Amino acid sequence: MKCLMKAWDESESLLYNWLLKQTQNQHETEDVMQEVFLKAIRNSERFCSLKDGKSWLFKVTKNQFIDHWRRKIDIEDIDDLEAIDNSLPVMEQLQSCLPRILPKLSSHHRHVIEFCDLNGMAQAQYAKQNGLSLTATKARLRRARIELKQILVTECQVSQNTTGVCHFKRAQ
Repeated sequence: MKCLMKAWDESESLLYNWLLKQTQNQHETEDVMQEVFLKAIRNSERFCSLKDGKSWLFKVTKNQFIDHWRRKIDIEDIDDLEAIDNSLPVMEQLQSCLPRILPKLSSHHRHVIEFCDLNGMAQAQYAKQNGLSLTATKARLRRARIELKQILVTECQVSQNTTGVCHFKRAQ
């Protein structure tokens, strides 16, 4: 725990200033810093065995910032959409669009979506089975999700609000 606290003390102000520059918001910066610190505490035993703990803190901070930023992204609502059936959760209803959307994805994007998102395979396992690094797998999955989202918005006329999917056009 001492090595963690030493690395934290040495890095905290640099991490904070970098995050503040990225977020332009003190409260968001503090929220992300808290998440990073909690993650470091949860991994304190492993942390002390790292060669460069400060680099790990910077990497985790960057990843936490990216995750925080992704959660904030809002999609503009699309006008003139059909009302949804309130008896089923929207995401269950949206699954009816997937069979006609998946074939429209590029093959490598469809492959990673099917294995990781639809079949629940761990990204590390997917990376190993496909001869990829974990970083490459995460990037591929991110790009695949972006492509899937673009196709869903276009083909199924999906719109979102701050709580998630709110409308879509049913399969015809």
